[in-house]
Amino acid sequence: MTEVAPRPPAFGVVVAAPDGDWEPAVRSLRNQSLPAASITVVAPTGPPPAPDLRHAPCTPGTAAEACVGAARAAPVPYVAFLHGRDEALPGWLADLARAAHGGAGLVQCGTLRLRTDDLVDGITLTPALDGAAYAVRRGLLGAEGRTAARVTVPRLLVRRRADDTAATGSAARAAGTAVLRDNHLTSSVGRSPAAAAGRGRVPDFVSVVIPVRDGALTLPAQLRALAAQTYAGGWEVLVVDNGSADATREVAEKHRCGLPGLRVVRATERAGESYARNLGVAAARGDFIAFCDADDVADPGWLAALAEAAPEADVVGGGLDSSVLSPAYADEQPMPMTEQTDFLPFARGANCAAWKEVLVTIGGWDEHYRGGGEDMDLSWRAHLCGYRVGYAPEARMHYRLRAELSSLARQKWNYGRSGARLYAAYRHAGFERRDSRTVLMNWSWLVLHAPDLARSPTLRRRWIRYGARLSGFLAGSAEQGVRYL
Repeated sequence: MTEVAPRPPAFGVVVAAPDGDWEPAVRSLRNQSLPAASITVVAPTGPPPAPDLRHAPCTPGTAAEACVGAARAAPVPYVAFLHGRDEALPGWLADLARAAHGGAGLVQCGTLRLRTDDLVDGITLTPALDGAAYAVRRGLLGAEGRTAARVTVPRLLVRRRADDTAATGSAARAAGTAVLRDNHLTSSVGRSPAAAAGRGRVPDFVSVVIPVRDGALTLPAQLRALAAQTYAGGWEVLVVDNGSADATREVAEKHRCGLPGLRVVRATERAGESYARNLGVAAARGDFIAFCDADDVADPGWLAALAEAAPEADVVGGGLDSSVLSPAYADEQPMPMTEQTDFLPFARGANCAAWKEVLVTIGGWDEHYRGGGEDMDLSWRAHLCGYRVGYAPEARMHYRLRAELSSLARQKWNYGRSGARLYAAYRHAGFERRDSRTVLMNWSWLVLHAPDLARSPTLRRRWIRYGARLSGFLAGSAEQGVRYL
C-alpha cells in the first residue's frame, strides 16, 4: 500500500509595505509551488480589488501593529511575512510548510541581499530574526508561556533589497518578535530539501566570459584553444578587459579571424574578477554562460562537455589539470569536485558554467570577494537557493599555477582572508571551522618547519603556501569579527 504524504499546513502571507511598494512580493507569491491561502498587503494605499488580495491600511508609524493584526485575522494555521519589495523564490512557502509540519511555532529561512542593480550584496542566514524571512503559527500570536519549536531552514529562499527601509523591516518582524518574547521556543535546524531537477534541455546559445587584466602574454594561447573547440552549437567569446595597462585589448582584437563571435567588453570602473565577470554576464547573448581565465588553456572538448552537462545542472564545474602548464608543482594539483571536503561542492571560477537565468536570480558574482573565494560563494548560494551544482570532469582546463613566490603568497593570503568571509556568511548553514586541535597542529607545523625556508626551493614554496594562507585566516578573522584560524 502506497504511503500518502501528509498534507502541508495552509499558509497565509502578510506583505509589509509601509512605503507603498508591494507589487514585487505579490507577483512572486503568485508563482509559488504551494499557493498562499491568503495574501494581505499592509500599505497606506491598497492594491486593486482581487479575490486573492486583502488590504490592511497603515501609516509608517502603525505598520507594525497592522501587520500583527492582519496575521491574527488570517483564516489559516500559519502566517508568513515578506517585505513589499521581496521576491520569494518559487519553493519558499513549500519549504516553510515542510519545516512547519509537526506544529513548529516559528519557521525561518535565509535571504539574498541585493543591490539596486540586482547584484548580490551578501546573504543573511543567522539565528536572529533580523533579515530573515519567516512564518509563525497563528495560534501563538497573543499567547504567553507556550512551548514550541523554532526551525531554521538552511536555505536562501527570498531575494531582498539591501536598501529596504527600517520601517519595513520593523513592521515585518513585529509578529515574530512578539512570539519569541512571550513564548518558549526551542531552536533546531531543519533538513535542507533536495535540489530541483535539471532543466532537461540543451543551451540555445553559449557565451564564454574571460575576465582579464594585463594578460597580453597568456591570452593568445587561451584564444587559440577556444578557436579549436569541437562544440557544434552557437557560441561567442567575451574578453572582459578589467583595466589592462598592456596590449590585452589589441591581442584580443587580433583573434577575431579565428573567433568570429569574439567581443571585447570594457570593465574599467574598478578592479576585480567578480566585477568583470558580472559585466560579462550582463553583455552576454547566451542563455548558458561559461567562465575561464586568460592564463589557462582549454582542452578542445571543454565547451562541448560543459554544454552536455547543462540539461542536468544549473551550475556546472569542470576539471582543472596543472600537469601541462605547471608540471613542476605536481603536489599542488587542484582537487576535483568529487573530493572537495569544505561544506558543499563548488565549481571553480577558472572552469565553470551556469544558466544565465540562475546567475541573475542568485545575484551574480559577489564583488566583496577579492582574489579568491568568489567561486565557492557562487556555488554555495546556488546550492542554498535550491539549484543543482553538477560536475563535468571531461570539461578539462589546463590550469596554470603561480610560479613567482610573491604572487603565490599573495594568492594564498587572499584565499585565507576569503575563507574567513565565507565562514562568517555560511557558518549557520553548516560550514564548520577547523577544530582547536587541527588549528594547533597547523600552526605548530608552520613553526617547526620554518627552517624549510633555507633548505630547498620546493620546501620553501610549500612553507610559503601554508604560511600565507594561515596568515590570511588571521587577517580575515579580524576583518570579519569571527574566529577562523
